[in-house]
Formats: sequence, structure tokens, C-alpha cells
Amino acid sequence: MAADDLTARDTAPETPERPGPADGRGLRRSIAHWTLVVLLVAVPFALAHWAVRPGPDHAEGRGARATAGALENLGVRFGNQQVSQGLDLIAKDLTAIPGVEVERQRTSGTYRFHDRDIAYDVRNVIARQPGDSDDALLVNAHVDSALEGTGAADDAVNAGAVVEAARKLARTHHHYTVIYLFNGGEEAGATGSAGFIHHPWAKNVRWFLNLEAVGSGGLPILFQAGDNGGELVDLAGDVPRPYGSILGQWLFQAGLINSDTDSRVWRAQGWSGLDYALFGDGYTYHTPLDRTARIEPGSAQAITDLTTRLATHIADTPDLKAQERTPYYFNLASRWWVTIGTTTMKIWTLCVALALAPLVALACRRWRIRPGQVAASAAATLLGIVLALLAGVLGGVVAWAVGGSAAWYAHPWLVYLLPLPLAVLGALAPHLVIRRRRMRRDPARRDGARTALLAHACTAAVLAVVTAWLEFGPAYLVWTAGTLLTVAVGCALLLRRGWWMVPLAVAALVQCVLVAEFSRDLMSLAIPMMGRLPTAVPMDPVIGAVTAVVAVLLAVLLVPLMMGAGRARWFVWATCAATVCGLVVSALVSPYDTERPKLVNAFQEQTDGKTPRITLEGRDFLTPQALGMVDRVAKRTGLPVDDGALVTSDHVTVPSGPVDFSAKDSLAGPLTVKIGPNRANLVRITVTGPVTSVNGRSFHGGEATVDVLNRTGGFTADIARTGPVKVQVDQVFLTTGSEMKKVLAALPPWVIGDGRTVVQHTFKDPGPGHRP
Repeated sequence: MAADDLTARDTAPETPERPGPADGRGLRRSIAHWTLVVLLVAVPFALAHWAVRPGPDHAEGRGARATAGALENLGVRFGNQQVSQGLDLIAKDLTAIPGVEVERQRTSGTYRFHDRDIAYDVRNVIARQPGDSDDALLVNAHVDSALEGTGAADDAVNAGAVVEAARKLARTHHHYTVIYLFNGGEEAGATGSAGFIHHPWAKNVRWFLNLEAVGSGGLPILFQAGDNGGELVDLAGDVPRPYGSILGQWLFQAGLINSDTDSRVWRAQGWSGLDYALFGDGYTYHTPLDRTARIEPGSAQAITDLTTRLATHIADTPDLKAQERTPYYFNLASRWWVTIGTTTMKIWTLCVALALAPLVALACRRWRIRPGQVAASAAATLLGIVLALLAGVLGGVVAWAVGGSAAWYAHPWLVYLLPLPLAVLGALAPHLVIRRRRMRRDPARRDGARTALLAHACTAAVLAVVTAWLEFGPAYLVWTAGTLLTVAVGCALLLRRGWWMVPLAVAALVQCVLVAEFSRDLMSLAIPMMGRLPTAVPMDPVIGAVTAVVAVLLAVLLVPLMMGAGRARWFVWATCAATVCGLVVSALVSPYDTERPKLVNAFQEQTDGKTPRITLEGRDFLTPQALGMVDRVAKRTGLPVDDGALVTSDHVTVPSGPVDFSAKDSLAGPLTVKIGPNRANLVRITVTGPVTSVNGRSFHGGEATVDVLNRTGGFTADIARTGPVKVQVDQVFLTTGSEMKKVLAALPPWVIGDGRTVVQHTFKDPGPGHRP
């Protein structure tokens, strides 16, 4: 074909994007285009949820589940009495493995965990399989459970998987030594790992593999590799089902996840390592629902396979680098693993932006689009991002206002019905306004889809360069969008007039797959977590904003397709219908059900000289008091209510210790708190006021908290202060009385309760104006 013919073909007017009502062919084309848009979203989202379904359990998986069941049968394991029994069970299994050295560790100390001190006495079981080198890989799982939980997934099944991995590795030769830590204090402020670093074997550790859980299903996900993961992240891709995303690492390191792991202690020692966790069905996390029966079939096998393969690879890589910068990483359909170095990403995004510039210039000439129109559409794209975020937040606010607060907690699909289409409409709206204005000036010109394609490509490429050079990890989806749109523009220039959307549709499919996996991981983590965050405001706008982020990532490639499909009013009406349906459903359904219940902690507070009271506390905006739960329980149990708490005459006998406060005459002088021998699961000392230190360890901000764990012989706290303070000592017990059992039984079926007995002692200075 001659060059003149090619130019004539490319500069010919486009087929109208919005056919008239009488144009049956145009109507069929619009229906086909909109069907394609729907399928590009629906199919990847369905595949994303299918991709993380684990395979069946084999012998190793069944062995890990059996260990989890045995640990679960021991009862709640928080405190030395229960943990010791679990460690005995693990030690018995380890000693039966040939070539494995097993040691018991008991150590005490004080450890600063975030904003509080933890004075601990902890027990661990440590095993070792020697290799050719003394340099060691540490494989860790904890045996204790949270106060609220039964610990089957968090972390008993992981402990069972580590035992199975040790049994399998005992039959092979490896270069590096492998050390297995079954620690008894992860839930108690990472005291087990803090105690382990004092063990003689710890001096040889160079790398670690930490197994955790924030749920009880799916595949184990790599959610954190630290700042020096290096070659370990590459090895993470060589497992049966590679699964992970730098999103989790960014959320943890940004402090947006209200949790922590043992790796915090080890990274402070300079060790490189990987954090894996089960996080499907996050509703079981730290609740009595965390039982072996609820662990998804196949998850135990997936953990065992992962642990065995990674431990083998690390132990058999003689030139493994201990210090190397962590690359960006993510998976595709849990089949393919992608790692990209930070420098590579900077160069790549810059090259994409430079390659896009001449392509846009050529496209403007061939498609008869003025550069000013592309610039205006790029501004509309940026405005659409802002409007999408505002629309998502607005959807959450309206859902809360109509009485549907937290309906997404028990019905996660609501986030895809209410905020998501609304946010996509927000991203599309500025382009629709611009196209309408242009059509009024020139009714014969209908180039909005191609203009939107160029504008989105330019915007994505620029944002990709900026985020890559800022090293903003979760923005890898912006980098993929910029690359895919650049390729789509280049391919569209080579195709005939009616086929230019084909490369855009292919690019949109790839991007939708990546976004669907991103959304699956984000929502699986965010929805159960946000439904239990202690906050004084509803989380509906936050969920709306999170959903809007997903919508923006989808809109980057879908908006040009929508513009090309025509009849945008269909999408507007569909969005309005979805929004109305979402609001109606949110207002009618309960935010909780038996599978996704509300967690309520019931505390029986016993203070000398006062009548015991049972207080119900939730972890989110919908408090038990706001839900009428206290009045319901009072009616069913016959207990009177006083100031929002249930009054009981049942004084629970628990092995608490005496508490003595002694201070000199000066209100600014030292204050000593002595706690006698006790068997409390947890003792918490809270000092409010101008406190400067406790036992010589400094505190700032007008409050000091010290948790005392397993110090059954008693504990003494020497408090330094510069003025009057208030000191409260809480001795917490998992033992409860008959009235507490009645209260828990009287809770609604969509509530799961956890009861504790708290013995309180309080000291308060009389104040500076007091005269003896």
C-alpha cells in the first residue's frame, strides 16, 4: 500500500461514537462494546478469587492440621501454664526426628515494644539441623495465642507446618544450618523473639522465615520483606504457588495495619527475612472462631510446601547475599512471580515516557487531534481521579447516613455495588463534559475516545515516573498502566480505523487482572480489619476511599473504552441504579452475621470496696451500647445497669497478688509499686501524669505503660515523676464466673464474646494543692 493511502486511511473521520436511536447497527455495536467493558471487569475479578484457592491437603498438610488440632485442644494458650503444654507437645515431635538437636529456653528481661515496656519471663523450644556452614536460617512460628483467640491458624497450623518441614529437611543435605524457633511469646509483645536473641545459636542467624496469620484460609502471602530482602524475594518466586505483593509491606511499614510480627525484633539485629501469613477469612483473627475446623482445606498443605521449599532453597544457596535492597514484587494469578529492582523501574518508566512522546505527536497528526485537546483531557483525567476519590467517600458517607453503617463488614460484595461504580463514574464525568462541549462546537467531530486514550497514556506515564522516582511501592499498577497504554497507542497507530480499540481492550484485560488481584488482597485485609478498628468515627468513608483507589486503577484503561462505546448515559443510569440498590441493601441488612460476627470483650472489673461490674466493649464505631446490646443482656440476665455497665454480685476468686503503693512526702518524689506473687495472664501498670521513667527506662508524653508477663513471683516498679500521677494496676485473668457466662450466653447470635476478669488497684496523688 502506498504511503499516501495509509495517511488517507488514518485521517478519515471516525465512525460516530454515539449512534442515533434509529441506527440499529450502531446500537448493536454499543451493546457489544459495553458487554466487553463489563466482561473485562467481571472475568478478572472472578479469576482473581479463584487463583488463591489452595489445592488439596496431602500427608504433610494433614500432619500440620493434626498439630493445630492438638494445640487447640489444650485450650487458650496465653501465659506460661498453657504455653508450656504446647511447647512440650512440639518438643516431643521434634525429638523423634533424626539429626535434630532440641533445646528448651527460658529467659527473662524487659523489652520496649512500641510505646510500652514489657517485663517478661518466656519459654521457647529451639531446634537445629546443622549444615556445612554455621551461618543459619531461622524458621519461626509461635505457639502462644491471643487473649481473645484459640490460635488454630494463628499460629498453631504454622507450627505444625514447621515440624513437617523439619521432618522433610532431615532427609536431605543442606549447606546452611537451619534453626527452628517455636516461641512462646509472640502475642505477648514479641517477647519470645526478644528472648531468642540471647540464645547462643542466635549469633549465627543471617536470614529468617517468619510464618504468621491474620486469617485462616487461602494461600500464604508474602506481605513483608523488609528493606534488605535482596535475593530472598527472588527465591520467594520459586515455590509451588508464588503469592505476595509489596502492598502489604508498604501498609505495614507505613503503620496502617494495627499489628506487628516477630520480624521487628530480628530486623533490628540486621537479619534479612520474609514474613508470610494466611489472611483469607480474616474474621477469625484473634477471636474464638480461630479453630482448626475453620482453616480452609489445603491451606495447611500450602504452608508446609512453602516452608519446605523456601527453607531448602535458602539453605542450599551457598552464595546467598545477606544484605541487598528489596525489589518491588508481586504475583500474577499465583502462577508467575515478578520482581523489579528500584533502579530498573526508574529507568523503565522514564524510557516509557520518552517513547510515548513521539507516539502521541504522531497520533495527534494522524487522528487530527490538537495537542491542546490532549492537554485538556489530561487535566480532566487528573480531575477525574479527585472526583473518583470524592465519590467513593461520598458513597460511604451516604451509606452511613441512611442507616447502613458497616454493612460491608458482613457483606463485602457491597463495596463493588455502591462505591465502586460511583467512583468510576467520577473518573469518567470530566471526559463526558469535555466531549459534550466539543460536540456543541463541532457536531461532526467525535474523537473523544482517542483523545481520552492519549490523555490517559500521558497522565499514567508521568505519574509512573514520579512514583517510581519517589520509590512508592504500591504504585506498580500505575507503572503497568503507563506501559500498557503506551503499547496500546503504538499498536493503534498500525491498525485500521475500526480496529484501533483492539490493543486497548487487550491492555485493559491485563490491567484488570492486576487490579483485580490488588483489590482482592486489599479488600480481604481491609474489610475485616476496619470492621474492628477502635475508632470514634464510622469507617464507611474510609472503605469508600479504599474502593475508589481500585476504581481509579480500573478507570485508567476503561475510560477510553467507555468513551469509544458511546451511549455513556447507559453507564450513568446503571451507576445510579447500582447506587440506589446499594443504599437500600445497606440500610436493610445487618452489618454482622454468625460467620462474620461482631467481637465483644466483656470485662468483669473487681476493685476493693466496690461492687463488681461487667463492661461490654467493642472494637469499632458501633459500640455495644449504641446497638442496644447492654439493655438486651440486662433484660435476659436480670442484672441491673449502672452507667452503661452491668452490676453483678458474683465476685470471682482468682489468684491475684497484693499491690502496695509507697511514696515519699514529696509529690514529685519517687513512687514504688510492689505487686505480690500472682498467676495473672497479664498485669498492666498504667501511669498517667508527669512520669519520666519506670525502672530507669524513660517515658514521655504524660503516660507510661508496663506489661508484666509470667512474672509469677511478683514485680516491683520504681516510678520517677515530676508531679502528681495516677497509677492503675490491672491483673487480667481468663478465668470468669457464672454471671459472666450468663452475659456471654445472652449476647445476640451475631456476636462472639470473650470474657475476662480484671482485678484493679488504683493510686492517685492528692494534687499540688493538697495540705496534710
